[in-house]
Amino acid sequence: MFIAPQHFQQQERYFSHYIEQYVAAHGAGNNYGIMAIETDRERLKIGQFSLRYCKGVFADGSYFESDRELLLEIPEGSVDKKILLALPMEIEGEAESGVAADDRRYYTESARIYDSSEVGSNSIETDLAQTNVRLMLEGEDCSGLNTIAIARLLERRESGAVILDQSFICTALHYGASQIITERLKEIQVLIETRASAVVRRIEAGRDRKSDQTLMQEYLWLQTLNRWIPWLHLTLQNSETSVEEVYTKLTALSAELSTFSSEVSERPPVLPSKDLSAVFLPLFAKLRQQLSLVQSDKVKEFSWDDKLFEKRRLLRTAIADIHMMENYRFVLCVESSIGAANLIKLFPSACKLCGISQIAEVVRNGLSGVPLSALQVAPSELKPRNDVCYVEIDTHHKFWRELMDKREPIVAHIDARIPDLQLKLYALG
Repeated sequence: MFIAPQHFQQQERYFSHYIEQYVAAHGAGNNYGIMAIETDRERLKIGQFSLRYCKGVFADGSYFESDRELLLEIPEGSVDKKILLALPMEIEGEAESGVAADDRRYYTESARIYDSSEVGSNSIETDLAQTNVRLMLEGEDCSGLNTIAIARLLERRESGAVILDQSFICTALHYGASQIITERLKEIQVLIETRASAVVRRIEAGRDRKSDQTLMQEYLWLQTLNRWIPWLHLTLQNSETSVEEVYTKLTALSAELSTFSSEVSERPPVLPSKDLSAVFLPLFAKLRQQLSLVQSDKVKEFSWDDKLFEKRRLLRTAIADIHMMENYRFVLCVESSIGAANLIKLFPSACKLCGISQIAEVVRNGLSGVPLSALQVAPSELKPRNDVCYVEIDTHHKFWRELMDKREPIVAHIDARIPDLQLKLYALG
């Protein structure tokens, strides 16, 4: 039997089919897209789209890598069109190679090759086949071609400048091929690290006054954020991480963050290879919202101004956003030399509390202020202390409602039965 070109071609087809099926069996058969891409943005100013380098896999499993410049002239009046990278399909019985200008799957170029088994061997010149990728504009005839969307044209202006959609995500196999995915991952990393630092500061500030139960949510926040910091760092160091893995991980991160807003995570959409923008852009927007949302502190502490305490037995404090604390409980933390047991008995009657506009009349006429109730145990949000008396303010009383409506400072008058004291006001959410 004589060896003919068809025998070598059949062997090549067998190896190609074997590799494709082997890869597909390991769960990557449907993955395709750009792995790396480099464009010349200066060409956009003169109405051209230029591709300096590209590498990737087409939907039929064809691997390509091209370092020759590909140029596409953008016609005048072009609006809202995708720019496509195209490669002729493999069609049985048709010639596959030719010159670069032909509609062939491969173009031939001359190269010198050497025999690596012998020292000082002579080189020979031979023709090598390179994948004949080219650029096309959406709307052109794509029959017989594999295509990958790599950019989206918004318009070509009268000046000739080409404007691209900066939010478009190309059909990518590796996330590093998309500038917008890379930038958003860096943004998520900064947000997570900033949020984690803020949580640590809240934990440190609340160790002495917040209960373990209240701090638990902060620790859970920190645990979640710390779990994702290493993954983001390592992923940003490896731009060849698959887009599918990045999407899967980010949806898991969003689902975890939904826990802290008491939500059941939504079922994420399946990742569509041809329209990554449709799933990634909403996902990044949701993550930005989840990580940027200001977390209100469940325990807010307010100190009192004691400048008038010695002369008039008055303490004052102002809460700027008191009108936004409708659902908060307000608790006084009282400490004195007379001891917690005596404070529980005396403080509710020894203290007259109301707004600054009412205090003069209340004290002068011996009226009752906002009712106060001594608590036998510390609120669950606060860390209990043996030498402290906890007193809850009746936030439904008319005096309290008035000072909230007027947004005025709170004033407390302490009579002489309590010679000295340290007073803190807590708002418990």
